[in-house]
Amino acid sequence: MRKLYCISGLGADERVFMKLRVKNVQLVHIPWPDYDEHDELPCYAQKVSSLIKEENPLILGVSLGGMIGVEISKIRPVEKVILVSSAKTKKEMPPYEGLFGKLMRSKIVPSFMYKIPNPIMYERFGAETDEDEALLTAILKDSDGKFMKWAMRAISFWQNETIVPPVAHIHGMQDRIIFPGNIQADRWIDDGGHMMIYNRAEEVSKFIQEQIDVL
Repeated sequence: MRKLYCISGLGADERVFMKLRVKNVQLVHIPWPDYDEHDELPCYAQKVSSLIKEENPLILGVSLGGMIGVEISKIRPVEKVILVSSAKTKKEMPPYEGLFGKLMRSKIVPSFMYKIPNPIMYERFGAETDEDEALLTAILKDSDGKFMKWAMRAISFWQNETIVPPVAHIHGMQDRIIFPGNIQADRWIDDGGHMMIYNRAEEVSKFIQEQIDVL
């Protein structure tokens, strides 16, 4: 059976993929490897890539995981990279300006702050139900605050301008993390937010299935 290597978003784990239904494919979650404080995303992508032993792999990346997938495609052949709620280049990322950008790039925010759920976070991620909020809360509780702090800085400094095809991208029109106005997507989910891998899993699964069936 074909394997689909799944790379989750910032601070997330395999639980974000639990509602996907893709036929004739085994979903294989790739855990976050150890990082070095000075790693940038291209360097860290090499560490993630080393965990994928299959040649010419098929990769599914969500948010940060999609950026990592794009970087992996630049250093080794891949069958396809499928992006969900992610970005392919620096131009598709939000402008990290003002106080928020300075905080992301600095090291002054304590690591534990990245693990505290709050109403603003729920709204930004597109959590619509108590179930969505419970999942986000559980994921944050189990996450590594130091990793999240490092990753936020690495994302804010990401400079990629290269897309190595084939890449397929599905995005939500209501995404409040990676804004749709910057994105060139192959498929849009009108009411999809940043969490649509979970709460719009049926539509996302259909897109993934279509991308795999044409290979």
